[in-house]
Amino acid sequence: MRRTHLLLVALLSTVSFTAAQAADLVAPTEQPINPVVLPSTSGFYIGSTSSVNFLDDTGFDVFGVRVSTDYDAGFYTSLRAGYDFGAAGWVSPRLELELGYGTASVDEHSVAGIGSIASIDSFGDARQFQGYVNGYIDVPLTSAIKPFVGGGVGFMNLELRKQGVAGVATLMDDSDTAFAYHLDAGVGIDIQGLGLFTNTSLFQNTTFEVGYRYTAADDFDFTARDGTSSSTDFTSNSVTLGFRKKF
Repeated sequence: MRRTHLLLVALLSTVSFTAAQAADLVAPTEQPINPVVLPSTSGFYIGSTSSVNFLDDTGFDVFGVRVSTDYDAGFYTSLRAGYDFGAAGWVSPRLELELGYGTASVDEHSVAGIGSIASIDSFGDARQFQGYVNGYIDVPLTSAIKPFVGGGVGFMNLELRKQGVAGVATLMDDSDTAFAYHLDAGVGIDIQGLGLFTNTSLFQNTTFEVGYRYTAADDFDFTARDGTSSSTDFTSNSVTLGFRKKF
């Protein structure tokens, strides 16, 4: 009886040891990992853009000659509202509406073959009302630094306002509206993402922008004071500063 008992104990010990070894050989079952829910980056935003503009020359015909107009550096400012669709792979697309106003003062008028005509007394300006539907692609390099590219299409109302020279009086004072577009590139900077002003809600969900814009519109039709009709194009290069705040 005692021998049988000892054999039973030995058998149970062997089975337990064998089972333990087999358990060690089986790969551990991975525990299910709960997915990390990231905060949504999509949402509506409002903002503005301001820029220093460098207009190319415009021109008009009067008294049988072509007058070319050179401008001082001008400015442009706009309000905008849009929607950020959030991350889509490596990029983040946005769509927005923009409405703005710009102006630049005349530096001098000149006539081909003659040159400047009373340039010191040239006067007038070029005023623009612009409206666009814009699309942009943000490329997040970090949570705080996001380069962007994009542009917009829309309209421009260009007014060659009271342009002329002293002693000859106003030669052109007319406006016209045409299709316009712009191409943009720049970088967006999240101030709080850089660790600055984190204790204030003023800059929360706010991105500041520095960039470049090329704007163009063709075939504006104008009538000079003497009744002569002619057309001109508009192009400008701009250094832009702006911001947008998401809700």
